[in-house]
Amino acid sequence: MSEQLSDTDLLAFLKTLLPVKDWRAARLRPLPVNYTSRFWRMDVPDRVYVIKEFFPDNEENPLYPTLPHQEADALNVLARHDLAPDLEAFATSPTGTPILIYGYEPPKSGEIDVGEAADLIGRFAAMSEPVPGHQTVPAGFHEVLERGDAILAAIPHSRKAVNLNRLRPVDAAVPRKEIKRSLVHRSFCLGTIQTTGDGARLIDWQFAGMGDPVEDIACFVSPGLATLYGLHPLVAELEELFLEKYPDQQIVDRFLTDRTAYHWCLAAYCLMRNETLMHSNAPAARAYGRALEAEVDLLLKLRHK
Repeated sequence: MSEQLSDTDLLAFLKTLLPVKDWRAARLRPLPVNYTSRFWRMDVPDRVYVIKEFFPDNEENPLYPTLPHQEADALNVLARHDLAPDLEAFATSPTGTPILIYGYEPPKSGEIDVGEAADLIGRFAAMSEPVPGHQTVPAGFHEVLERGDAILAAIPHSRKAVNLNRLRPVDAAVPRKEIKRSLVHRSFCLGTIQTTGDGARLIDWQFAGMGDPVEDIACFVSPGLATLYGLHPLVAELEELFLEKYPDQQIVDRFLTDRTAYHWCLAAYCLMRNETLMHSNAPAARAYGRALEAEVDLLLKLRHK
């Protein structure tokens, strides 16, 4: 970004957007930056606001395009179902970047267990109200493998890609079947669940799309995704508990059949990011390298089960 929004300018901008009664009591502080966004938290009496400024030029990612309007559309609908925080504002900042703000009552506890996570994503998967304006994403064993193939094709001279292709699941391992698409979160993990005074809520909807709920289960148990969010991967007992508590066991059964495709595709994505970011963003490249190793280890374990 050529020009960054200062905290002072942001606070002045927020005063035009939010119905805060006493701005003298507002406390604004920056939160850790991720790969596609900057964050701030603002505390006022009886309300917490999270401000998200999206970096430009992240809309063309081959697996996870960052689409700010999708997050706004999702929050608009899902907050009514107690699945997401309230959308407070979606606007263009003084520097021209998209700004999204969600709000919630301060939480009474910061703890989320895997049973609560399973219930939350299960209720989301069962929701019947459509959410407009979302991209179509790979769904099902074969589409997901094909997306992984396309990602590796973008790094044709990679030696590691040759080794990763040896772990590619065989197309004939799973019969082709029609997928009934629904909205999926696509980066669901403990890092994308926000505790609030009204209960757990799902955040970070910028990657969402119309796909298969199996993907959200695969994300939650993915050691690579956990690594990218700075979390410890789930131990086997917690993965089993999550699958046991998930409300729709037919989706769990499909996950058990299709999961290797999702893990292999994520490994392909992490490899591509590791190799293409090495010269422009070495810390991010190393993070994707660690995620790749974690995902490959899981693929090897699943192969020998």
